[in-house]
Amino acid sequence: MTRQEFETVDQMVRARAGSDRPALFFEDARWTWAEHVQLSAERAAFLLDQRRPGPFHVGYLFENVPELSFWLAGAAMAGATMVGINPTRQGAELARDITHTDCQFIVTESRYVPLLEGLHLGMDADRILVVDSPGYADRLAPYAGAGLPDAEVPGDTPMVLVFTSGTSGAPKAVICSQMRFTRSGKFISLA
Repeated sequence: MTRQEFETVDQMVRARAGSDRPALFFEDARWTWAEHVQLSAERAAFLLDQRRPGPFHVGYLFENVPELSFWLAGAAMAGATMVGINPTRQGAELARDITHTDCQFIVTESRYVPLLEGLHLGMDADRILVVDSPGYADRLAPYAGAGLPDAEVPGDTPMVLVFTSGTSGAPKAVICSQMRFTRSGKFISLA
């Protein structure tokens, strides 16, 4: 069997829709690719429906939990860019990182909410989604069963912004495109 070549993460995710092969294992839980793609499509539908004018950036402030995988794939299918928010930064520095990258949403866990409290983030409080809060499922409920987004995403679409360490000043956001992710994945898998 030959390995299929993909230009984008969007294409990789779409190609796995309907597959009953394992996609994700976390503690005692597991998701097939069909389940993963469906959960990701629901997040993509949410993002596309709630998008505002301007950069399509979604800040994420998570540990390495399943929701991160669903949001990364959902953002890839929606053409949104995920912005890694560093929990070691606090106060004005953290607010600067979020506003500097024009995040339209922040997706986080309740353990990190105190870091965001009292900061001027340039967004309404309802744009902060707390994945382990009681209201989170209600926010996504209208998108249950959503299909894959209509348009495919070009390879040069930014996938993530990753902040540098900031050793020579304020951290800068490095742009990683969807194509860069797929190429990196290909090289890593061949190593």
